[in-house]
Amino acid sequence: MQMGVIVGLEGGGTKTGCTVLSEQGERLAYAEGGPANLNFVDEATQRRSFEDALRGALAGIDAPVQALGYCVAGTRANWDWVLQRLGNPPAYPIEESRMAMLSTGAERAHGVAVVAGTGALIGGFVDDELRVQMSGWGALLGDEGSAYDVAMRAIRAAVRAWDGRDRETALVEAVQRYFGVQDLRELVPLFYERGVPRHTVAAFATHVADTARAGDTRAKVILRQAGRELARDALACARKLFERDDEFTVAMTGGMFKSRIFRTAFQRAFKARFPCAVFREPVMPPAEAVARAALQRLRAG
Repeated sequence: MQMGVIVGLEGGGTKTGCTVLSEQGERLAYAEGGPANLNFVDEATQRRSFEDALRGALAGIDAPVQALGYCVAGTRANWDWVLQRLGNPPAYPIEESRMAMLSTGAERAHGVAVVAGTGALIGGFVDDELRVQMSGWGALLGDEGSAYDVAMRAIRAAVRAWDGRDRETALVEAVQRYFGVQDLRELVPLFYERGVPRHTVAAFATHVADTARAGDTRAKVILRQAGRELARDALACARKLFERDDEFTVAMTGGMFKSRIFRTAFQRAFKARFPCAVFREPVMPPAEAVARAALQRLRAG
């Protein structure tokens, strides 16, 4: 009897990941595609991103797909063609906050899952049940503490410094290099006429972190403020579910937590209210967590 595989597909605001597992849970392949959040990109781009990730991960694998786990940031996706492409296997939608919790290696979801990637999302779990979900409002309505939020704070700080309305900062040079401009006034037609994709803006957050590591005071302040604001929102979630001395997991996922300054500010603010909270970071890509959740559900029948 031919053994099958489990596919996990995760679409985010900046990239799409695809993991292939054996039926025994061994990771066989991983590949990435482009952005897939329909709040930021159109359906054609989302489909291309999914296809690129699927093609890369399934290259050289001819085993039948026994199950698909899927998760996408934003509001929706067209999964019909994905299922058809894979032979219409059983499909399991995985909540983004659950994916975040499982990506830390937690055996069950109990605590607060925090996603700080292109966007931001917070989910509260009690005994594996999703009880509360917060944030996730998108770049225009919220997403405080996300990469997009940090990037825009930094760009605005650079613009103010360029005008002389605020203190000098190395963020000016970082903006010039990243966006390919000399005079920051060139940002006006770039943003308002030609348009800059939100995932491109969000990617500037890594340069903000680099600038902070190089010693820039303003960049450090931005990262600390964003980390504390995200902690404030995560605390609002935790207060609905836990008492001060309860022990529970806080899953810190998404690219912003790679910044030590951001991560430390978040942890200090959260720990002050919940001293027994246990912080965990990812030990696998999000798509692998999705695939493993699908495998669990397949085995459970």
